[in-house]
Amino acid sequence: MGRGLEKPPPTLAQAISRSTRLGAADSSTTIFLSFGLKVRNQGQLDALLTSGKTVSASEYAARFGPEPVLVQRAMATLETAGLRAVWRPPSSLIAADGPAPAASQLLGVDIENYRMSDGMIFYATLDQPRLPATIAAAAAAVSGLDSYRRDHGYAVRPGGLVPVDVLSYYNLKPLRDAGLDGTGQTIMLPEIDDLPNMTDLDKFAAKFGLPAFESVLTLKRDSNWGTPEKAQGETALDLEILHEVAPNAKLVVYFSSPDFGHSDRAFDQMVTDHLGSIISESLGSCEPDTPSGARDNYAAIQDRAVALGMSHFVASGDNGAYTCGLDQNPAGSFPSTLPTVTTVGGTTVFESQQGVYFKEYAWGSPLDQSGGGGGASQFYAMPNYQKSEGQPGAHGQRQVPDVSADADPLTGFHIIFGGRDEQVGGTSAATPLWAGTAALINQDLKQKGLHEIGFANPALYWMGENSSRLSPKPFHDVTSGNNLFYDAGTGWDFATGWGSMDAGALDAAWVRYIKGGG
Repeated sequence: MGRGLEKPPPTLAQAISRSTRLGAADSSTTIFLSFGLKVRNQGQLDALLTSGKTVSASEYAARFGPEPVLVQRAMATLETAGLRAVWRPPSSLIAADGPAPAASQLLGVDIENYRMSDGMIFYATLDQPRLPATIAAAAAAVSGLDSYRRDHGYAVRPGGLVPVDVLSYYNLKPLRDAGLDGTGQTIMLPEIDDLPNMTDLDKFAAKFGLPAFESVLTLKRDSNWGTPEKAQGETALDLEILHEVAPNAKLVVYFSSPDFGHSDRAFDQMVTDHLGSIISESLGSCEPDTPSGARDNYAAIQDRAVALGMSHFVASGDNGAYTCGLDQNPAGSFPSTLPTVTTVGGTTVFESQQGVYFKEYAWGSPLDQSGGGGGASQFYAMPNYQKSEGQPGAHGQRQVPDVSADADPLTGFHIIFGGRDEQVGGTSAATPLWAGTAALINQDLKQKGLHEIGFANPALYWMGENSSRLSPKPFHDVTSGNNLFYDAGTGWDFATGWGSMDAGALDAAWVRYIKGGG
């Protein structure tokens, strides 16, 4: 049995109302700001993203990258204001750190310190920042103006599905039997909790006869990205599931602290490095309480990732339709609500007596108020690829999730963490399952002389809409259960998207899609 999921944290406004105000943040409080730089030729970039075509990193920089002269002027303004500013092209961000009073004066905001009942101290402002003209000419948004709102991992923490179960259950075994193991693929992971050592990973690999992690794993850290939280099992979970699905794929972890100012920088560097074409992200935050500057910065970096041909899988959250809490209206998790990512929801799985696929329900557990995230975005319009699946309750906004997989901790995955065998769930378990499968499909596509998946959603929605003409079908359509608010049903739904994968059929459908001009 996995332990119960944590309830969503209070919103910033709720946290402030329940905290003791300590007064204006003084020079002993350092603020870590990230200014999101404007792209050039925005219309051309939008057309590129819509077309599904990709460009090289050098072509992106030449056509769409920030204007260096304007960036240098903005940096001069930041330095004059008393902040240390850093920009390394082709980065989409200026990182600017310095004392709170300097940031407060520069942006016209009142930054206060607060102490919560548990003793935690954070700084925050409810004011909207005003960018000086020289900065506004180069930058569209700024994140990092509070240290309260942050990303959260989506996992819980014994049994569970072992690798042979996973390969059989989602029909990955035919791909592996065909020699597909992730060779030549690299999966990148943004993480906010640390790995205390390699012991857990080594035990997992040895127990299930997998290659040693040492041969495939790279851990990246930078003081500019802050310090990750102590190990909570999230990173180990992500890596172990990826490794059991695609054992020879390279894995690169970018560690950052969970606040948006720092995590934006790590994400920006990940896209700039472009060490691989797949991103697996098990992080998120209440969409309406995520600062607009953080959303805008992240969305711009993600546009670059799409233009460069990356596939980005993101967990939808583990509190059902109530990512912001049951005392709030239904809401999604950012960045899963972005139209430019592939959002992974959660199911509860049932095996047959023979240990193969039997059925799945949408994951929703009223007792502990957990379930797969799903619903409509409050900020992002419905993308073209989703128009045929438009639901009345979405009101023309982006709908999530796109796909799903096992996430219920009661039917979860077997991992090793803290030296112990554990059973875990959460959409952060479903997400690396999909990312690992993408690595196998990419490997197969390249062997057949075809282009890699890239942004996955146009293909996934083509498969869903043409399911009657595809045999075998690439998705297990989940039609029962709910995510505490939305019911699963035939075809696409807010609880499970198109459903979970039949990996062998998914691979065949992808080949057909690309050969048909997709």
